[in-house]
Amino acid sequence: MKKQANKLSPGSLLAVGVDFWLAVAAVALLSIGIVMVASSSVAIADHYNHDAFYYLKKHVVFVVAGLFLSAVLMAISSENLSKMAWFLLFLAFALLILVLIPYLGVKVNGARRWLNLGFARFQVVEAVKLALIVYLASYLVRHQAAVQKQLMGAVKPLGIVAAAAFLLLMQPDFGSVVLLFAISLMMIFMAGVRLRYVVLFGLVSVASMAMVAVAQPYRVRRLTNFMDPFEHKYDSGFQLVQALIAIGRGEWSGVGLGASVQKLFYLPEMHTDFIFSVYAEELGYLGVLLLVGLYGLLTWRIFAIAREALGNGNLFGAYTAAGIGSWLALQAFLSMAVNLGLVPTKGLTLPLISSGGSAILMNMLALAVVLRISYENRRVQQATVRRRKEKHS
Repeated sequence: MKKQANKLSPGSLLAVGVDFWLAVAAVALLSIGIVMVASSSVAIADHYNHDAFYYLKKHVVFVVAGLFLSAVLMAISSENLSKMAWFLLFLAFALLILVLIPYLGVKVNGARRWLNLGFARFQVVEAVKLALIVYLASYLVRHQAAVQKQLMGAVKPLGIVAAAAFLLLMQPDFGSVVLLFAISLMMIFMAGVRLRYVVLFGLVSVASMAMVAVAQPYRVRRLTNFMDPFEHKYDSGFQLVQALIAIGRGEWSGVGLGASVQKLFYLPEMHTDFIFSVYAEELGYLGVLLLVGLYGLLTWRIFAIAREALGNGNLFGAYTAAGIGSWLALQAFLSMAVNLGLVPTKGLTLPLISSGGSAILMNMLALAVVLRISYENRRVQQATVRRRKEKHS
C-alpha cells in the first residue's frame, strides 16, 4: 500500500513531467466553471426556448474539445512551437481582418468580434492572444541583444502589438487592447528591457488608451457609470448595480448553489462576463476566497515554470509561460474587478469559468503549452541528475 501511495504522490507526477499543482488548479477551476455555467445559464436558456442545460452542453463540448487539442499541442516541443511563430502571427492578423468582413464576422451588441464558422461562433481575439504571446517570445529570443540594449529593439515588437490593437479597436474591443499591451510590457520586462524604457512604454500606452477611451461617447459613459453606477441605476448603470447587488446578497457563505435571484434576468451576461457575480451570490465571500486562491495557485505555478525554464536556458519557454501567466492572471483580475465595480466594464470573460467556447478552448490550449514547458524543464533536471550520477559512479 505504501508503494502504491508513493506512485500517486505529487513528486511522482512531477517525475513524469506533469506539474501537479498547476493541474490541480486548472481542473478545479474548470470544474467550478462547469457547475457555474449550469447554474447561471438556466434562465437565459429558457428565455430563448432552449432546454435548461443548452449552454452547459455547449460548454462541456468545448471543454472536451479543449482536452483533445491540448493533448495534441503538448506533443509539440517548445522549439518547434517557436518555429511556428511567424505562421501564428500571420494567422492572428488574418483572423482579425476576416472578422471585419460582413457575413464572415458576426455583429453582436454593436461589436463585430466573432467569426461565423457555420456550426459555431469563434471569438478571434482569444486565439490572437496566444498567437501574439508565442510570436513575442520568439522575437525576444531572436533579438535578445537588441531588445536589451537598444530602444528600437523593444519598440519593434510593440509595433506589432499596436497593429493588432488597431484592428481590435475596429471591432471594437477596447478591453482586449488594454490586456494585450499589459501582457507585452510584462514580457519585454522579463526579457531584460531597461526599466526606464518599460516605464516610458507604459506611460505612452496609458496616455494612448486614455485618448482612445474619451474619443467615443459610449466609453465616456462607461467611465462615468463606473464612478457612480447608482446615479444611472435604471439605464446605463443597471448592469453594474445588479452585479453589486448579487455580490452583496452572497454575504459570507452565499445563498446556496442554484439559488441566485439576480441571474433571473436582473443581471445581463450572467453566464459570461458577469458569472463572477452569480458565483459570489451563491457561494459568498468564502467561495470568492477559494476562487482567488485557485487563481493565485495557477499563476504561481505558471511563473515558477517560467523561472525554471529561464534557469535551464529555455528562453522561449520562459517568455511564453510568463506571457500566458500574465494573460490569465490579468484577465481574471480585470474580470472580477469589473464585477466589483473597481474598473470600467471591459467585456472580458473569467478564464476557465465563463461560458464561451472560444475562450475556454484557448485558455486550455495556453495551459497545455505551459505544461509542455514544465515537462521539458523536468527532462532537463532528470538529465542533469543522471550526468551527476554517472560522473560520481
